[in-house]
Amino acid sequence: MDLTWTMRDDRETLVQLGADLATTLSNLTSNYRLGFGSFADKPEMPMIMPELRENPCAAEHDICEPTYGYRHHLPLTEDIQAFVRSVEASKVTGNLDNLEGGLDALMQVLVCSQEIGWKDQARKVIILVTDGFMHFAGDGILAGITQRNDKKCHLNEQGEYLGSLQYDYPSLEEIYRELLKRKISVIFAVTEKVITTYREISNLMKEMSNVELLKADSSNILELIKKGYGRFIKRTQFSDNSPDFIKLDYETDCGGQFESLRKRNYCNDVRLGDTVEFYINITLTGSPKNGVEKIRVEESTLSEVMEIEVEIQKPCPCEEVAEPNHEYGRFQCSDNGYLQCGMTGTFCNCPTDLVNATTQEAIENLCRPPSNSKFFEDKSPVCSNRGECDCGLCYCFADFDGKYCECPACDIECDPQRADCICGECVCKYGWSGNHCNCEDSSDGCIAPNGEICSGSGSCQCGNCLCDASYRGRFCEIGSGSENKLCAFYEPCVSCLIEQKTGVNTCENFDEVCSSAERHERFTTSFITEEINADIRCLVRLTDPHGMKCDYYFTYQSLGPAENYLLIQLTNCEPINLASVITFISLTTFILGFFIILFIWFCIRIKDAREYARFEDEQNKSVLMESPLYKDPVRRYEVPKELNGKPTNPFL
Repeated sequence: MDLTWTMRDDRETLVQLGADLATTLSNLTSNYRLGFGSFADKPEMPMIMPELRENPCAAEHDICEPTYGYRHHLPLTEDIQAFVRSVEASKVTGNLDNLEGGLDALMQVLVCSQEIGWKDQARKVIILVTDGFMHFAGDGILAGITQRNDKKCHLNEQGEYLGSLQYDYPSLEEIYRELLKRKISVIFAVTEKVITTYREISNLMKEMSNVELLKADSSNILELIKKGYGRFIKRTQFSDNSPDFIKLDYETDCGGQFESLRKRNYCNDVRLGDTVEFYINITLTGSPKNGVEKIRVEESTLSEVMEIEVEIQKPCPCEEVAEPNHEYGRFQCSDNGYLQCGMTGTFCNCPTDLVNATTQEAIENLCRPPSNSKFFEDKSPVCSNRGECDCGLCYCFADFDGKYCECPACDIECDPQRADCICGECVCKYGWSGNHCNCEDSSDGCIAPNGEICSGSGSCQCGNCLCDASYRGRFCEIGSGSENKLCAFYEPCVSCLIEQKTGVNTCENFDEVCSSAERHERFTTSFITEEINADIRCLVRLTDPHGMKCDYYFTYQSLGPAENYLLIQLTNCEPINLASVITFISLTTFILGFFIILFIWFCIRIKDAREYARFEDEQNKSVLMESPLYKDPVRRYEVPKELNGKPTNPFL
């Protein structure tokens, strides 16, 4: 991002759109990483004013970062929050002219693979956001910088570009070569006032760049990323390093976009998931030295390479003047002609009475698919470029078939016992169906043990039941509630088996109820005493001779009418001794009642004791208060001792 003064609001917009940016990228690809860097210009006159070197925004009555060339803030990462924090921590700077050092920054992002975090096997895209023009190679001389850009990485540990005042700006040609070499695409997101210039720049490197219109505040940057990325992934283009004496012509119909093959090495608007075929015609145009030439054919934006080895054969052993009777020459031509000077061509081994063609071109036309075009360049390729023509017949390469090798071969799952391979498709024989003709039309595999197809709650497809809504199970026997048709079907058999096992009954119709309704084959059964641990459990309730009802659980495994397995849980269901039960209940009630009465009596005694103690305590604390005016109505008189004896005689 250009972080000069005029782009300060764009930085704030990018911070606010951080979370939405993650959503946009995740909709484009499930595996993405994001990095961030910023640029301004070379910090030297005339790109800046020397007196404003420390604060280039002083003219705007503000304070900002000193001018720098390029600064790498964040290597490629999956942490979108780290990206937002990195953008938020970046600072705006400024410069003097209306040209920026974007190419300096772009070159460092291209060549500093380790510092940026590029991966080889990945689609690599640079989004360059700016509202200004760019300096080109040669502009550095204005600042006294004459050394040509060396196309090497000059980032220090802090991510600062150290070569800003040492190396000139790179040229567009140098940028273009690095883009091709490193398989990196660039999207120029620029404002309306400079978009014309950037479109002209993009036209010089069409396959590696694209230009999108950026709003003044960068509010549409997410839309630009989505649109630009979509154009790159929908375009494919091939290039090669063939020498001057070998010409490579590419032909394609771009996955059905054109009715016939066209000579072009690229396709646009390719839908995701489509297969696009390119055919390469190799023509020798000069007289090279003998040997082997290796030609690399590669896709422009992906790290995928195909290498073609072209062996240059020696000319035929022949003379300038034809010698019809030369023995070795006639041997070379299958004794059906003679050898003339030139490269080896047809060996005169095709009888003309069979193919009704007397020239090599006429023979090759027999190997071309029919075409309505009268022009040779619009004719279909020989054997669809998928085989070799020999005497008017196509001998197809592996994985291709058909008269003109126009059909892909059927895959190995197309069993010849079940299907016929017709032009790449399996056409099923009678009694078979499905994509690979591996499904029998018979519905035997869908017949439940009760004789119903899918229990009447589904349809039979390829020998398996496709259940209706709210039904499940191997034969769609289980309904939405507790309904289970196979439980009901197996219940008579399980009842009969339990009666026989417990000796309660002999079950006279055992063979009838314990066999499938379709093939009358006996079920396999097992008894256990522990609890059944299974997803499906069925219940059978039986009444014993004593009149007691006993519950038995069982489960089943049914893989078809001929394979039925029952697992039954036995329950100990003994008659009840009423006398013992009554005695036990009476004794238990008496003992329990006695202990309850004893407990209540003990609680009452404790409560009374507490109440009496509280009463005594209150009596001891009471004080008798008597009024001095109060007179007790009770009088006491005590007879004196003198009067309390025998009467005395007064005269004695």
